[in-house]
Amino acid sequence: MREWQLLGLAAAAFLLVGLLGEEAGRVAAESAGLAASLAIIAGIAFIGISVAMVAVIARLSLSWAEQLVLAVVLGGASAAWGLARVELLKDLFLFVAATFFGVLASRIVKERNILVPVAVVAAAVDAWGVYYGFVAEMAKKAPEVVQHFSASIPGASAVEMPVPLLSAIGIGDFLFMGLFVAAVYRLRMNARATLWALFVAFLTVPVVFSLAGAAALPGLPFLGFAVLVANWRHFRFSRAEKFALLYAAVAVVALVGVVWAIRNALSG
Repeated sequence: MREWQLLGLAAAAFLLVGLLGEEAGRVAAESAGLAASLAIIAGIAFIGISVAMVAVIARLSLSWAEQLVLAVVLGGASAAWGLARVELLKDLFLFVAATFFGVLASRIVKERNILVPVAVVAAAVDAWGVYYGFVAEMAKKAPEVVQHFSASIPGASAVEMPVPLLSAIGIGDFLFMGLFVAAVYRLRMNARATLWALFVAFLTVPVVFSLAGAAALPGLPFLGFAVLVANWRHFRFSRAEKFALLYAAVAVVALVGVVWAIRNALSG
């Protein structure tokens, strides 16, 4: 019962921060400084509340069937609010639904070492998708679809920000946060360090990409790295497993390179 109460409080805080971000957009024409301050506060609070909400959802004692039902129902609620153009509620239900799907998917992680290849593969797939794959294609041809499956940071799009902050968090980021955090809790790893690492990762991603001059932001490489660093002492690999991980990493990099080269050749 306590976790459900905390989830309700976190959801209420999520909506309040969203309203704060909308207020930043309204005062932007009158006071750019005040609007930027409100947007920064809302953006940082949004990230903190999001990470806290993932932690609460990951700790709920539910069967896999209950998790699946909640994920589907909440996903439907997100779609309904999206059609009604109530973005704040659409984002909230999308976030919670994706997290429940991630918690459900975390059941495949039976031991700690499995988190490493999961994080590496997820990072590679996300980076590929953002720059060359499905997400990149949809961003060009149907950006409204990408926006629909992302939760917008309050005020980030309506205010000129003096510091780099995320403008949106994609559904895949929420899903894998749920997966990582639920696995960390269940396998008795370093949950507190993991949550702080995820919070810091979300804050540092836009800074890194701003310095690099990149527009698209694949979040999973940073989120996965944060989880692995926070729990590194919990991983124990044999010599054969280390070589297997190395070979897998080389294979992924080689595959991405080949597809990238073919794509450039065809587009050229």
